[in-house]
Amino acid sequence: MEKKFDVIIIGAGPAGSTAAFFLVKKFNRSVLLIDKERFPREKPCGGYLTKRVFERFNYLKKDIGKIIEVPTYGSYFYGPDLSKLEWIKGVPVGYLVLRTKFDNYLKNLAVMKGAEILEGKLVNDLMVNKNETKVLLQNGSSYRADLIIGADGARSIIAKKSKIFEKSPLTRKGLCVVNESQVPTAELDELYGNKRLTHYFYGFGGIIGYSWVFPKKNHMNIGIGGPSNTGRELGYLFPKFLTFLRENGMIPNGFEMKTRFKAALIPLSTALYLKRSYADRVLLVGDALGVVSSVSGEGIYQSMASGEDAGTIASVALDEGKFDALFLKQYEKIWKKDLGGELKTVGNIMQLSSTETKEELLKKINSVFEKMKEDKNFFDFFANTFFGFQ
Repeated sequence: MEKKFDVIIIGAGPAGSTAAFFLVKKFNRSVLLIDKERFPREKPCGGYLTKRVFERFNYLKKDIGKIIEVPTYGSYFYGPDLSKLEWIKGVPVGYLVLRTKFDNYLKNLAVMKGAEILEGKLVNDLMVNKNETKVLLQNGSSYRADLIIGADGARSIIAKKSKIFEKSPLTRKGLCVVNESQVPTAELDELYGNKRLTHYFYGFGGIIGYSWVFPKKNHMNIGIGGPSNTGRELGYLFPKFLTFLRENGMIPNGFEMKTRFKAALIPLSTALYLKRSYADRVLLVGDALGVVSSVSGEGIYQSMASGEDAGTIASVALDEGKFDALFLKQYEKIWKKDLGGELKTVGNIMQLSSTETKEELLKKINSVFEKMKEDKNFFDFFANTFFGFQ
């Protein structure tokens, strides 16, 4: 009979790896991580870490030099009319990372502490009964555990197999198209200096979302995010955004994308619209749960926080020997106390609704920028919420 684990975690991104780290390091549990990719792997993302990542997960501080590319000292925000607001500080407000390196670091840290890992293995099915759970892989092998944590992204097979669905079909996810290309450090130093300010363009090209420029150490990360039903529009707008950046001196001379842009689904605060975030012997975390900020697009901190929360409740369930949905319901109370208020707040700043027309939404975005230009306190509230200081 195959080995049985305390917990099997599907997905070794920041949420899954953090859950694994706490389960093995703090609670001394046996954990198997399974990921469909082999690490290091690419992840379409801006790669921005807010300061609170290192404040909450302070065990990362000792390797901060290995983890980050550069600190960033603030940002420029642009409205639909390209009017500009600046939020610049004398100390770092965040850090820019390469997801290939950062995610691999977190995965390796969990493994170093005792988690086992299977990479390049796709989960096909999940079976749950009164005594245990079993995951079945595409290659025909299977693994048993008392509890499953689904950290397998916005299209989570664990959520699907556990029948964890959103309350309303109208709930929209977001979509981003992003490219990260190497650029000589000297060229980025000349354009962006050592403060490496990030740039956010709200409503660029009529998109209900924002476009961004993140100048890293020797990479430029450029992307556009909007509703998931505007994928074709985002792809069409991307080269126009590059042209705009080039014409405004925000891209080095001779810059060329080494690869085509990539797309990724973004679960913007969709956790608030799930009927539940748990099932018998199952918990969801990270993008499978849906804890990305609907205003800033930040999701790494929230994913790691949900991973820690799930790891804590999983250990309690193992202590008590209780794995039914009624017992695991307390997980929802914990992550909502941890993250729910923030997800509601950032969603309320712009008061955007999925039932409004594009013109109505752009008008709202523009009115928010007008208010921020007139009211410094409101702009400070927006910026501090955006970067997780609120």
